[in-house]
Amino acid sequence: MATERKREQVALLEERLGRASITIGIDYRGLSVRDMQELRRGIRAEAPETELRVIKNTLWRRAADGAGHAAAADLAEESTALLFGFGDLTEAPRALQKYTRDNRMELPIRGVFVEGELQDGSQVSALADVPSRPELMAKVAGGLNSPVAGLAGVLSAVFRDVAAIVEARAEQLETAEAPAE
Repeated sequence: MATERKREQVALLEERLGRASITIGIDYRGLSVRDMQELRRGIRAEAPETELRVIKNTLWRRAADGAGHAAAADLAEESTALLFGFGDLTEAPRALQKYTRDNRMELPIRGVFVEGELQDGSQVSALADVPSRPELMAKVAGGLNSPVAGLAGVLSAVFRDVAAIVEARAEQLETAEAPAE
């Protein structure tokens, strides 16, 4: 019975690792069950496409090997919880950083597995500081909009100046014709 359950857990972890855009290893020592529940809820409220899961190290190592990401096995060490991010790459780190900052909490980060590579835990804060995709798109649109608006202003000024010259010339011709009559 226990062996079958472990196989199911390994298969579930393999699936999560294969689907996740980012996986963060967190040392949860010192947190109570209630703290972990609040951490899960807090992160999920900020980033709905995430999952925080406490894992058994041996099962995680088997899942990482089975998924073809042996480097990810190094995330598991002593008391480890894994934060899987399934959406935007920066969403899970940003939610984790916001929750720990708002609750004045220190959670040691073991490492980050992203794009097939295991990276140092310091990458979480670097990723959290990267603007989200919608923010970047807005900045690009704003950057493109600014020169277009400037060009429209310049063209409008040219047409306005040409219209003023034509109008001035028309008035000049009218005044020149009026005394001749």
